[in-house]
Amino acid sequence: MIVNEMREDSPSLGTVGPANLSECGIGCLSNPEHPGYQSKVGWLRQTFDEGVRLLMFRDGEGKTLGFLEYVPGEFAWRPVQAAGWLFVHCLWVYPRGQKIKGLGSRLLQACVDEARRQKAFGVAALVSDGPFMAGKEVFLKNGFQVIDERDRFQLVIYQLASGPEPRFRELQGSASVFPGLHIIYCAQCPMLPKSAADLLEMAAANGLKCKVTVLKTALEAQNAPCYSGVFGLLWKGRLLSDHYVSKGRFKNLLTKEILNMRGRNESVAEAYQRLLG
Repeated sequence: MIVNEMREDSPSLGTVGPANLSECGIGCLSNPEHPGYQSKVGWLRQTFDEGVRLLMFRDGEGKTLGFLEYVPGEFAWRPVQAAGWLFVHCLWVYPRGQKIKGLGSRLLQACVDEARRQKAFGVAALVSDGPFMAGKEVFLKNGFQVIDERDRFQLVIYQLASGPEPRFRELQGSASVFPGLHIIYCAQCPMLPKSAADLLEMAAANGLKCKVTVLKTALEAQNAPCYSGVFGLLWKGRLLSDHYVSKGRFKNLLTKEILNMRGRNESVAEAYQRLLG
């Protein structure tokens, strides 16, 4: 593990890979009993060979304060083309880490330093004003620039050398191949397996058939039908959400869709049967 001590009482910054994953953990979850923890561990074990690494700040007790997950751009689990760049999957600072000024910036600076060591064109990331990861402001104040925008997502870069810029992959029409009620997700985000299981349970309780597709490779995520790349809730080929949703939000989404599609004199129960047919 690469360690950079800043002050005697400051957190240490290290790189997490296959040799020290068991010691350092996955960053975003500390409870190994959480349904998504082991899924994330398995995903990391699979993708370490592709260059996925975690930059992690930990305190003196070994607790995670903040982390950044990056990967070579050709293996990004997002709908982008970014060969030759390092790509940030996730940047997150825990509330206890936010008491220490600048951890997010230090993580981004460390990622840029790593890109420089690897002689990459620079660092790229997908950011959003909505629910996703750390807000885009921390990227912009650290020298990243917005180069493209799709829906609620922006593609930002910190360029180190001349080379082809990253770009979004086209999604036009890709959602139409997923009929009925469909959940698409991957284990890159450990919150998603539990969310998918909760939505499946609720769909079954309402008599709804729901299909699940688990994305297992970076290429599959790059060709996902939503710009988040890691989660999509679709209804008859239309994207309802690109971020995992609670049971209450899921119920509201389904009710809204059914009410919009049912006939004026048709009951909700009859609408369910018509839509399922």
